[in-house]
Amino acid sequence: MKGIYAILDENNYNFDDLDNIVFKMINKNIKIFQIRIKSNFSNSHIKIIKKVKKICDTHKSTLVLNDNINITRELNLDGLHIGSKDIDIASARSFLGKNKIIGVSCYNNIKLSLSAEKKSASYVSFGSLYNTSTKRNATSLNEITFVSAKKVLSIPICLIGGINSGNIHYVIKLNSDLIAISKGLSSNDKLEYISNVYYE
Repeated sequence: MKGIYAILDENNYNFDDLDNIVFKMINKNIKIFQIRIKSNFSNSHIKIIKKVKKICDTHKSTLVLNDNINITRELNLDGLHIGSKDIDIASARSFLGKNKIIGVSCYNNIKLSLSAEKKSASYVSFGSLYNTSTKRNATSLNEITFVSAKKVLSIPICLIGGINSGNIHYVIKLNSDLIAISKGLSSNDKLEYISNVYYE
């Protein structure tokens, strides 16, 4: 896994138009998506996810769901993203199968990331790199931790937290496999700029 990782948080995006938003992102070379729903799941959420999945399948893009392992399996999504304390990784792997993506938040903790890798995580995320409104009270990432993690991990690493058009040039230089962005892609101008900078 490598590239811009679009975090589709319901607080940052109009979910009624999410399929069209994803289509626009795909046309700007973004191919990896995570739907993040922290409210109670509803039938409308399921319908939206199905629409987005259809677009992702058509365009050979990856769709991951945050936290909800049952919906991930029920809708046959590409994968699941969990916090290190949400669900046991080995249990999630057993439930979803060996071919599904399982991403794990490791905050600012190399030990967590090594444990996640050992338990068959597909990738780990480190953050928050910058202050973010998407996930308040997030642990701040020490860049030394990220550099150290790159030396000891063999699975892809994702940087997350407050990444936007103002800092994307610097983040790219850190050479992370994945760069997760939520609000920083939420307008056409932001999407255009970040896509051009990353994929130029």
